[in-house]
Amino acid sequence: MSPILVVDDHPIIAEACRIVLGDVEDVVAARDVPSGYEAFLEHRPGVVILDLTFPGEALGGVDLLHRISSDAPLARILVFSMHADANIVASAIKAGAIGYLLKDSPPDELPKAVRQVRLGHRYVDERINLRGVPLPDHVDSGNVAILTRREREALSLLGQGNSYSAIAEELVITPRAVARLIKQARTKLGIRRTSDLLRRARDLAGGEDSSN
Repeated sequence: MSPILVVDDHPIIAEACRIVLGDVEDVVAARDVPSGYEAFLEHRPGVVILDLTFPGEALGGVDLLHRISSDAPLARILVFSMHADANIVASAIKAGAIGYLLKDSPPDELPKAVRQVRLGHRYVDERINLRGVPLPDHVDSGNVAILTRREREALSLLGQGNSYSAIAEELVITPRAVARLIKQARTKLGIRRTSDLLRRARDLAGGEDSSN
């Protein structure tokens, strides 16, 4: 199983995650945004547990969210933060986070959140009130039968959190060809928003996993 990456400037948080998750998960840690991004590229973790605030960077975690999402649009990212403001939570979700958990949650909430995020399911701390806060729309399931085998393969790999380069390597084609396949799939499915495309890819990847 892919490791869990914890990006937090407080070592005690990473250690706490190891204690809570260590029996079933391999946990690696980084203490700032640059090393967090490097660790993501090196380890390709199954889940990233990310704080939002770093010394000298008020919301540096949001910047890291954008960077990771640009490289691997469907990376499984769980924000672990003290910020409960609904607008900050919404900004994190729009930037690519799937889950959001407050740091003062009971210890048993963290494994639950990690499990949901690993599956690609949204998980938001129940104490956070997002009522009236706009979030990315849910995407229709679409009819993947109209896609070619290659288009489905590319979309499914995208749904597993792979970058275009990684998909190209898996399919033995160029990244440009991957981009073309994804664009064709997007057009056929009538999907306009990138956020909707990513959700559709997640759904496809999850469906194929469950059928194997």
